[in-house]
Formats: sequence, C-alpha cells, structure tokens
Amino acid sequence: MVDQNRSLMCPVMRKLITMIARKSRSPGLHEHGQLIDQLTALEVEGVAKDAPSRTLEAIRSTRLKLRVGSLILKTPLRRGH
Repeated sequence: MVDQNRSLMCPVMRKLITMIARKSRSPGLHEHGQLIDQLTALEVEGVAKDAPSRTLEAIRSTRLKLRVGSLILKTPLRRGH
C-alpha cells in the first residue's frame, strides 16, 4: 500500500520529503542555510514542472519554519528585569 501511495505522490513532494529526512541527520546552522537554498531551488523546479499548489505551499512553509528556527537559535534569551 505504501508503494502505491508513493507512486501517486508528486515527484517534487518526494524530493521535499527526502530533503527533510536528510536535514534531521544534520541539524547545524550551516546545514539549515544549505537546506533553505535547496528548498528555494526545489520551489523553482516545482513551479517549472507545474507542481500542485499544496506541494509548493509545503515547500514555502518548510523554508519559513527553518528560517524562524535559525533566528530563534541566534537570539539570546532575556533574563528577568
């Protein structure tokens, strides 16, 4: 059943899932930056290949979450007044 669902999945979405799976093995800030660049390129590819809008939105959402996450890691925590 999984193989059948995988064959029906948009190829661009499959690439997104693969990128995210690799990211979990390399959680550093440099790797976040590389992944953001790869997601940008994937979005361009998805637009060129007329990928479904939900696929493009998943790419954008993932990229935004990574950007926000990298900002949170850099921001020092404020202590009490």
